Amino acid sequence: MVSIIINMLNYSYKILLIVINCLLLQLLNAQDLQKVDSLEMSLKFAEKTNDKVDILLNLSNELKNNDPDKALNYAQEAYGLSEEADYEKGILNSMIRLAQIYWMITDFKTAMDFAMKSKEMAEELSAVKELALSLHIIGRVYSDLGDYDKSSEYYFECLKLYEQINDKLGIAKSLSYIGRLYFQQQNTEKALEYFFRSLNIAKEINDRKGIANGLYNVGIAYGTLEDYEKLNQYLKEAVDINKEFGDKKWEGINYINMGVINQKQKNYDIAFENFQQALLIFENLKHTFFLDKCYINLGDYFLETNDIEQSLEYATKAFESAEKHGLLKNVHNSAELLNKIYLVKKDTLNAFKYNIIKYQMKDSLNIEKSNTKLSRLELQYEFYKKEQGKKIEQQRKDFIIIIIVISLIFGLIVIVLIYYRQRIKARYVRLEKQKLEGELEFKNKELTSNVMSLIKKNEILTEISKKLRKVEKEAVKKETKEAVKKIAFELQENTNEKIWQEFELRFNQVHTDFYNKLNKQFPDLWPSEQKLCAFLRLNMTTKEIAELTGQSVPTLEQARYRLRKKLSITNSEVNLITFLSQI
Repeated sequence: MVSIIINMLNYSYKILLIVINCLLLQLLNAQDLQKVDSLEMSLKFAEKTNDKVDILLNLSNELKNNDPDKALNYAQEAYGLSEEADYEKGILNSMIRLAQIYWMITDFKTAMDFAMKSKEMAEELSAVKELALSLHIIGRVYSDLGDYDKSSEYYFECLKLYEQINDKLGIAKSLSYIGRLYFQQQNTEKALEYFFRSLNIAKEINDRKGIANGLYNVGIAYGTLEDYEKLNQYLKEAVDINKEFGDKKWEGINYINMGVINQKQKNYDIAFENFQQALLIFENLKHTFFLDKCYINLGDYFLETNDIEQSLEYATKAFESAEKHGLLKNVHNSAELLNKIYLVKKDTLNAFKYNIIKYQMKDSLNIEKSNTKLSRLELQYEFYKKEQGKKIEQQRKDFIIIIIVISLIFGLIVIVLIYYRQRIKARYVRLEKQKLEGELEFKNKELTSNVMSLIKKNEILTEISKKLRKVEKEAVKKETKEAVKKIAFELQENTNEKIWQEFELRFNQVHTDFYNKLNKQFPDLWPSEQKLCAFLRLNMTTKEIAELTGQSVPTLEQARYRLRKKLSITNSEVNLITFLSQI
């Protein structure tokens, strides 16, 4: 009777713990409501399709760990809107989010479909970060299916991409998952190396979630080494951080591991409480992979506490679920547990059956081979890093060479531009000179025309003067003769003086420095000789000069001969007019 009462009390205690856990989960849910409410309010007021898509994806991200059904709905809505609007970034990010959520609810086929599509699109758009996220999801699917070879390939490729864009958050995540592969293949030393590298980067960038995951990974690794003090220390820190964010998935994972620790330490009530807390979380999240782990842990717990039927119930649940979803690791672990249970029940036939399944799964998982490939991939990755270092150094040298070449080309362009500038300048000077020569020629012609006009004028005046002389001779009175003679003389004198003044004025306007240069080179010239030089400078003939000045041609020929002597022109081949035009 007493034992029955004790059993009832224990059962009531366990039920009470479950109720308390439900209340705690509801309390944690309330922490996320404010942010979700804010995003939902923003969604109502968003007008542009792109903005709506981005908000829907943010909502999906906030809810994916705590309410995967709602998160899935938001991601599907974002995907539909993006396709309608042909919003490439939205389509890509929606597919990545859908792949993540389908992976979480253990719909690996759909998760893989979306991840492969997002991978192809990211490659087409050269979106490195989105490509890394797609590869990461593919790696996780292969890991959960027990294909560690494929998983490791994608994780290392992921790591390379994140390092390429210096995304420290992504680098830390990739290191963490590579560490988990080593851990799953019982290489704890290597696992710890990668876990600590990931944790240190998370601390460097103050990524609280990354720190929590790193602490959890390190703690579990120490647990396999039976260092329970460190295990408890790291797990407690991880749980405290995860509670800050209300991250139920990681909280559930932590509860599973705390249950395992407490079970090993014979703290059975606390262990059962931990397992129940984890079970409730993963039932709400509909996360098959971790639900199976909860069933296996509860089955192992009940086996150890001699409740064989409960143990068999949970182990069978785990086996059937894992087999249905193709989770080889969980099939292996649940078959191993069922083998133990049937041995206790002395059911050798079933024990043998599950023992065979266990070894079949072990062969499928091929842990030893995967460990070898993982080590090979690690060496390839190290080689890749060294090659990248060499490549960067070569790129630096190439960059210097390019700078030098560009500088030389630029210098050559400057020289060519200077050359062409000088040519343009010379052409401008030549054109300017031609223009000045043209203007000078025009002025010379104009001056020559004026001179010819003066000659005609002079001829007319000379003719008038001759007629006046004739009148003088025919006049009877002496007074008349004197008057006419005086008029004729004054007319001739004034005409000669005015003609010369007008000629000199116009000549100086065209040839401004001619007289100055002539006087400087030949100071002994007489005024009459200077005038003759001016006439000759205008390329006037001896006859034209005679008509203008009233001198005879022979007189002018003599004057030209004397002028050549004074100008020191001894060579008879030198033309006098050409000589004067150069002054």
